[in-house]
Amino acid sequence: MPTEPLESILYRDLSKVEAKPLVEIASPLLQELVNYGSGALARCAASASGGPDEDLAILALYRHVIEMADGVDVLLSQACCTPAIPLVRGSFEALLSIEYILEQPQEYTRRSLSWLVGYVHQRLDMYHRLDSTTPKGKQFKAVLDEDEAASRIRLPPLDELQRAAGNLESLLAKPHLRPVEAEFKRHRRTPRWHALFRGPPTLLALAERLHRGAQYEMLYRYWSRIAHAQDALGLIATGRLRDPRELVGIATFTSTFVLRATRLVIARLRPGEDLRPWYIREVRPHLSRLRRLP
Repeated sequence: MPTEPLESILYRDLSKVEAKPLVEIASPLLQELVNYGSGALARCAASASGGPDEDLAILALYRHVIEMADGVDVLLSQACCTPAIPLVRGSFEALLSIEYILEQPQEYTRRSLSWLVGYVHQRLDMYHRLDSTTPKGKQFKAVLDEDEAASRIRLPPLDELQRAAGNLESLLAKPHLRPVEAEFKRHRRTPRWHALFRGPPTLLALAERLHRGAQYEMLYRYWSRIAHAQDALGLIATGRLRDPRELVGIATFTSTFVLRATRLVIARLRPGEDLRPWYIREVRPHLSRLRRLP
């Protein structure tokens, strides 16, 4: 017979009943923002007209914001508030990146390509670790052999790894990426992409530059403790799973992050598109109701 949950800790139906009045306001708002974002992403991708790989960064980051919001909606509909927090955290990071790339029009191309070079290096690092013929791969192989669970994972064939790494190295050698790649290699330690060309060296510095330092200190640090299993507040406060008390805050921040990202990306890639009629008709009523909740 299947095991029943201890209802003093996990009472799924009760949690959903408690969360229902909030979900009925938050979920239509999140779904509207995600639905509109899906179309906006497609329109922006079709309208991108910059140089090689120039618009890739904000499109990828905007997609990330949309997908995280969609995941938040799914979790909140089941009163799973705490597990939604890492998704909100990811949206915040992506929004900071979008804002920084678009902060100064004259820096747009360089910052966008800096993001791409940073991403490519992260992928290369992974391929080199999985390739047992590289120095990093030999070190990783020793660690892998000591991990009973991970050692059972079937790694990609060596020729596939080397071909993928070769393709990325060829990309970094292209003329439009060479100056950024040279700047990346100038750093002794692997830099954050936004640290290139004397940019903010840390995420905190980036948030402060974008006037979001208070959000970083008050919210991001708390979200990070939860994401890294370093917060015991839920256990101390109630001991319950699926505690819906943070639902309003999570939905509010997720909504504002998606809305801000949508406005920024649309303004860059589809400057003639007017979001106001949609916002007034479909977003503002839900958002106003959400913000009035305790």
